Amino acid sequence: MAASINWHPGVDKGLGAEAGKLHLPIDRRANLSPEDFFHDYVTQGRPVVVPGALKRCPALTSWTFDKLQQVSGQRTVKLKQGLNEEGVAGLKTIAVRLGDYLDQLTDFETRLQRNEGWATDRPPYLHDVPLLSILPDAANDLDGFPADYFPEWYRADWLEFAQFFLGPSHSLTPLHFDCLLTHNLFFQVRGRKRFILLHHDQLPFCYRYRWRWCEVDAENPDLRRHPLYREAQVRECTVEPGDMLYMPPGMLHHVRSLDCSMSFNVDWHTCGSAIQGMLALRRGMPLKNVYYNAVIAFGQCAGQPAGRVLPWYRSYLNYVS
Repeated sequence: MAASINWHPGVDKGLGAEAGKLHLPIDRRANLSPEDFFHDYVTQGRPVVVPGALKRCPALTSWTFDKLQQVSGQRTVKLKQGLNEEGVAGLKTIAVRLGDYLDQLTDFETRLQRNEGWATDRPPYLHDVPLLSILPDAANDLDGFPADYFPEWYRADWLEFAQFFLGPSHSLTPLHFDCLLTHNLFFQVRGRKRFILLHHDQLPFCYRYRWRWCEVDAENPDLRRHPLYREAQVRECTVEPGDMLYMPPGMLHHVRSLDCSMSFNVDWHTCGSAIQGMLALRRGMPLKNVYYNAVIAFGQCAGQPAGRVLPWYRSYLNYVS
């Protein structure tokens, strides 16, 4: 089968705000300047969508299945199986050729368009892998990227920290927060994703387990099983091709792909958030996570460039937690 696909809206099977819970919107700020971004959102711990943040980047049109097949079709990639509505108890990784995975996606989306089943045989998710391992020439396609949204420490090497996501319609990452308590800039390239968001102070209502995952199904909460979730303040947004979403440290997010979707993100710290990440050891953060935060804290607070500490941090980019 040809490695190409129409990026169409998925079949939305009753997903959204259930059980009477209102999902509040978050800010959308087109043409948000880096200065206003840091002042209005980063320092205040507020999420925001910046529509069209990638509008100058060739990646919006050049990152196709054909390109992935040509550049990396023979590479072995690790897919995550078991990210679903029941949580991550059955999470495992499987290794396949990227070209074979692209064929799986194409076949699934074609059957979806024909209404030949919608999600029962959903392919696994190429989730949170180093962007440069899939697209080593990504810098060429991201000319015009708004790197000023990162702290200066990251700007020269930000691509080394970028993580790639590719999955079918209805792919899901259940409610969780990022394991290093980093800031998160998320960029949508193809398809759409819906984010259900809760500030970190809402964690007591979400029935946490395994450090950063939550039992609550944020799309269809069972309020008899999880009655505290009634008290949670929940927000929601949809990111479209070219959009950027900012999430502050510890923000809980439940993410649904509305279409076959391609994205990337960068987890990043300030010196202050890296130190706070280290101090989270006393709140149960795994020691391995504290180590990665210490690496970034050392680099930033001691004035060491990102490239110098990357060798001690790079294994985080393949870390499954």
